[in-house]
Amino acid sequence: MYKRQVEILHIIKGSYLFEINLEEHLLQQGDLCFLNSEDLHQITGQTQCAMHDVLIFNPRILDFSYPDELEEQVISPFLHRKLNFPHILRTNDERYCEILPLIQRLMELSIQESSDWYVRCKLHLLKLLQVMYQKQLLLPADTSLSSADKQKIDRYKAIISYMEQHFAEPVTLQELADLIPCNSQYLCRFFREITGTSPIQFLISLRTEHACVLLKDTTKSILEISLECGFDNVSYFIRKFRELKGCTPREYRKQSPEV
Repeated sequence: MYKRQVEILHIIKGSYLFEINLEEHLLQQGDLCFLNSEDLHQITGQTQCAMHDVLIFNPRILDFSYPDELEEQVISPFLHRKLNFPHILRTNDERYCEILPLIQRLMELSIQESSDWYVRCKLHLLKLLQVMYQKQLLLPADTSLSSADKQKIDRYKAIISYMEQHFAEPVTLQELADLIPCNSQYLCRFFREITGTSPIQFLISLRTEHACVLLKDTTKSILEISLECGFDNVSYFIRKFRELKGCTPREYRKQSPEV
């Protein structure tokens, strides 16, 4: 999938297969991984004990209205994806020892409950950006992708974006196919090649994740949540929810903190 947020991952133990913009990398313990806004990606644990920390933020929080040197040379190019984080920073990179403590401190600040945690995180994030710029770790936008790969990524993003906007409505394979455009058979092959699953299964997963949020954060009935998430049959919703989450919606709600 792709997201509009930026993610920074630190591999604590084990290994992960990291797929980004149609390329695969094996991440090992200690490695740092950066997902820029709208990168097409998937990360899969390769060992049973695999564990990682992750920091997620919307890059727009760095925006400044005053066009000073920092804004013009670093922040604005970063926000407009003219400069990007490197996808991977390995432990054997000489710059790793300077970057890791900054990221660890940023992750610590993000989970603190102090009243000024947001301000401190933002200032520290700016510090991280400045150091990475100084160490030449903010890289020009990737131009290595072939036109065919760029087209494939753009088509995939169009499909995912449509699903995210319309998951609560009836969505057909032909509607999704018309976005590319192609026929429904090609759409299924194309989508499975990238995600390993079908468009409909992905849509069900998307609806289920939204249902999880509603189950945790609202007191709406199971029927109401089912309809709001695009399931027109509550029995089907419960069955699919159990398949994906290993429990019923009601059991999931009981396991979650009270609203």
